Amino acid sequence: MVLSFLPDSVANVLRVADAPEPYQISHSLNAIKHGEFFGEGLGAGIFKLGFLSEVHTDFVLAGIAEEVGVFGILCITAIFITLLYRIFRISARSENKVYHLFSLGIGLILSFSFLMNSYGITSITPIKGIAVPFLSYGGSSVLAICIGIGMVLMVSKKAKL
Repeated sequence: MVLSFLPDSVANVLRVADAPEPYQISHSLNAIKHGEFFGEGLGAGIFKLGFLSEVHTDFVLAGIAEEVGVFGILCITAIFITLLYRIFRISARSENKVYHLFSLGIGLILSFSFLMNSYGITSITPIKGIAVPFLSYGGSSVLAICIGIGMVLMVSKKAKL
């Protein structure tokens, strides 16, 4: 059967809730806790020195939370929500169905990426290795995001919003 693996996969995801926190997740939560509300200061985080691996990719939000605190993460989230609001507004006002669906898709990809990473570092979901838009290290991810945003800007210009 093609979907015979599905019950095992669902059981593994649900088993994460019963198991103690994995090494990386516990260090991610400790980094967020260590940063408190205003953080340790830019460059002053200690978890990026080896306690939290992949701090430049998978755990970039945990590293940022340690250095700039919850306040900094809230500011980044507010900027990101503003960007998503603008993208979804462009999508809603576009009269061309292709432009509408394209803009909607870019907005959903960006929001899904941000949410999956932020949920992963707080142990709500398992870590998936999805890059945080505009923050994670990686050339192809940043390039694809910038191309997508550029195309959304083209849609806004064509739609004369």
